[in-house]
Amino acid sequence: MGALAVALLATAGPAAAIDNGTLGIRPSNESDFFHLSLYPGAATDATAIVSNHTDTPVTLLTYPVDGQSSPQGTFALASQTDPRTGVGAWVRLDAAQITVPANSDLKVPFRLSVPANTPPGDYAGGLIIQSPPVEGETSIVGGDTAVRLDVVQRQGVRIYLNVAGTARKSLDLGDLSWKQAGDIVTFTLPVRNTGNTILHPTATLDLSGWAGANTELNFDTPESILPGESVDMQARLAQAPPIQAGAADATITSEAGTDHVQVSVIYAPWLFLGIGLLLLVIFVYGAWRAARFVRRARRAIAQVARAGPDGQAPTNAILPSDRARHRDA
Repeated sequence: MGALAVALLATAGPAAAIDNGTLGIRPSNESDFFHLSLYPGAATDATAIVSNHTDTPVTLLTYPVDGQSSPQGTFALASQTDPRTGVGAWVRLDAAQITVPANSDLKVPFRLSVPANTPPGDYAGGLIIQSPPVEGETSIVGGDTAVRLDVVQRQGVRIYLNVAGTARKSLDLGDLSWKQAGDIVTFTLPVRNTGNTILHPTATLDLSGWAGANTELNFDTPESILPGESVDMQARLAQAPPIQAGAADATITSEAGTDHVQVSVIYAPWLFLGIGLLLLVIFVYGAWRAARFVRRARRAIAQVARAGPDGQAPTNAILPSDRARHRDA
């Protein structure tokens, strides 16, 4: 069977830092990111500076994208092929490709136009510069398939946009859950920004009824949560006790206020559970034997009572001597 060459482009995921020492992009009039405020239907012009620190000219793709919150709470810029519905769709560049001379800066102007019917709130995106692919080595997979990994380097500058109007700050909490792996217990709290402003939540976890003493943990703090985005906040307890029955109470605070969510925490090693189940079976069996003995004793006492004061058994009673004769027969 012939070999099949496959080229993979690493273009998805977060863009790299603004300047990596070789190439860089930054706002012309701000120190880090673009911060813009507009009314629905308005537009503004801005300029990015692209820097080439190498000794040769470089040709780069330039394009806008929307911003995202990763599941871990970091800010990310969407890939080139992702749909653009916000800032990425509202930015217009003069050209889709630029050439930056060696050891120099190049101004890249753009216009951001907000549609007239845009709801108010915070929006985020970025302007990307993308270098030509760097061809990787080809390797053979499965004995007859050639696979090559080409690497594309992206860098981006963030664009934060506030569209004027009434701000709504709202954060919805999912179910607090936990998972034990060895002596580490990981607690996960899904949160979703259901408002129209960027939120910066922090959260703590109180473990009540914990073996030894109550414990307080801090959840990992996300950089931010963009409107409409979801993040899984996590807290980890190392060196957890092998047996636990208690409760975990999470308190989360953000610009939207403070809220609480709770979950029960009950776990034990399988060996302990097996021993506990065996002891339970032994206890139940012993209780059943004891109850059976009591019932037999009560029946014997009742028979003696029915024999009367003269010690004669009832006519329909079978005496021990009768049982012996029946066996002899």
